[in-house]
Amino acid sequence: MIRFEIKNGNDWLKFDMPTCELADHLGSIGICKDIPIGGTENISVDYYPTEVDDEIAEIVCDRLSPEDKISDVNRLCDKLDGQWQITDEEFESALSENDVRGALNINAAYEKLREDLTQTNDLSM
Repeated sequence: MIRFEIKNGNDWLKFDMPTCELADHLGSIGICKDIPIGGTENISVDYYPTEVDDEIAEIVCDRLSPEDKISDVNRLCDKLDGQWQITDEEFESALSENDVRGALNINAAYEKLREDLTQTNDLSM
């Protein structure tokens, strides 16, 4: 869904989220804590959609905040990866309505959208 490139000193790493091995990946280049995706004084972070046509990943990348923790982004990617019940347009609309930004807020908006769509589908049956 989203590819991360992280550089810590002379060590660098590239991996895709979601991953079950986040701590191992970070540890392999000497990072032993949850870092912000905006990077730190010594650590640089870059991220982008793994696929050019992945609209959901593009929307998420555009709306992440530099202060978001990398673990929160990984959980969000895990939740959204392969999500086919919600269209790109529905997702973008849900986030645009209240200018939702940040991994935790995107996650909450996604959950509300799923709940709303489930209720709508239940009523139509």
